[in-house]
Amino acid sequence: MLMAICAMAVMISCKQKGQTAPADSTDSVTAAVIDSIIEENDTTPLPMFLIGNDGQYMQMLYWANIEEPQKSGDDDEYFAIYHKSWELQEMFRRNAAQYTNLLKGDKIIKLKYIDEVQKDPDGNIPSIGEIHGREEIPSLCARFDYVNSKDKPRKESMVDGWGLVVCTDSYLASRKVLSVKSCQTANYDYPKLPADIVKQLETQYGMKAERSSKTCVIADRYTMGAIEFKGEYKNAPKDKYDAERKFALALEVLIDSGQVYVLEQLGHYDPEYGSTWNADADGYIPNEIEAAFEGPKGLELCYTHGAPESFCVGMLFPRDGKLVELEYECYHSMVDEEIPVWRRDLAEMDKLYHSSEMGDKDVELTKWSHCYIDYDNEWIWLRDKDGKNGAFFIRRDGKFQLVAIENPRLQPSKCDKDGICYLKLAGPAGGPSWQQEIYAFKDGKRIWKLNVLEVEGELYECSLNGKEISKEEGQAYLDKVPEGKEINAWFKNINGDEQ
Repeated sequence: MLMAICAMAVMISCKQKGQTAPADSTDSVTAAVIDSIIEENDTTPLPMFLIGNDGQYMQMLYWANIEEPQKSGDDDEYFAIYHKSWELQEMFRRNAAQYTNLLKGDKIIKLKYIDEVQKDPDGNIPSIGEIHGREEIPSLCARFDYVNSKDKPRKESMVDGWGLVVCTDSYLASRKVLSVKSCQTANYDYPKLPADIVKQLETQYGMKAERSSKTCVIADRYTMGAIEFKGEYKNAPKDKYDAERKFALALEVLIDSGQVYVLEQLGHYDPEYGSTWNADADGYIPNEIEAAFEGPKGLELCYTHGAPESFCVGMLFPRDGKLVELEYECYHSMVDEEIPVWRRDLAEMDKLYHSSEMGDKDVELTKWSHCYIDYDNEWIWLRDKDGKNGAFFIRRDGKFQLVAIENPRLQPSKCDKDGICYLKLAGPAGGPSWQQEIYAFKDGKRIWKLNVLEVEGELYECSLNGKEISKEEGQAYLDKVPEGKEINAWFKNINGDEQ
């Protein structure tokens, strides 16, 4: 539960979107409508979204642990919120095998449920509520595949198909699928909403519109769009946690034959910097309507809201004169993630080190880090607890290669010049002697390895790729190599703790 609360704090820092009021002033009418929608759709499950893939299967990402939350004594303020969130997720989990219909435009493509990912390769719970840019990083999710392999794209990237809508047979049997025509232009802009609608809402809220967007037309009847207002929204409820906080206002707008439904989206207003709703985004980003249905009680819309660091999914329902939002989750979009290194990977590298002639059988490698000798390979550095012994590895095509071994007499550095990267290990060899091992890489491949022994500053022995060469040849190679620099690395203990 503590992790969930921390995750919520992260989301708030990435997204101000989606609140009709601060968290402590819930709209009771909206809450009642949402509770009714969830309850009546428990036997006819609501649509869900597929986000990303793991290189083999599409994913229905979860946002809460699969275990039902329990009160712990110090989380009563948040317990009801997270239990409702878990209940919504549980409805999708319970009916996962029924989600066999993928909506793509005006087509329905058949899917099949494969399994549920509950553990990562280390046996721990995978990440929750995060969208990864790497296929190698697992998420807590249900996985799906195409029934007909011909429907499967040749290669889906992790960002292809974010927010694909999937439905059960029972939902489609009780609804009519409606057309959705995007109004986005070739320049990724939107036309403005009708001037009379904008004027009506300016008058209603007593604010001037900064901009408006007509985002889509549904069933040649409904118009969907958004309005962003200038300045501070002074009628917003006060935030009990921050009395000085100022709010900005945007509206999601649905127009049906002159009747207007709105959903208030509160952002942060700063007198100097203006209005923001999402981290690293200028202005309000309108929702995207991914699918629309005519249901027993009216229009039902599946939306996504993409921003630089978040991706939200949910549904909108025009009810009782307002646009009611049921947000499933606001996922955190991960960027610049490391390739994961699992315990089995560390065990394999440890075995390579200890089976090498240069490896020390008495050394225990206790920590690891990615490092960047070049930027074309995945480099992994393992060391002992004192940082005196270690080994460098490259992983390519899923296989590990032991590149070099450090010991108290051979310490590493790196450098680069003219498109060639160098890993250098150097140190005393006894008496007035000095030894060096230099590995040269270009375009991700090793092009040569040089071993040099100097005595009193003069070359004594040289070998290239294991074969002896002259001192003159050795000096020519040495002259190509710049002075080495420290290798930056942030180590983690192999047991999983940070250093």
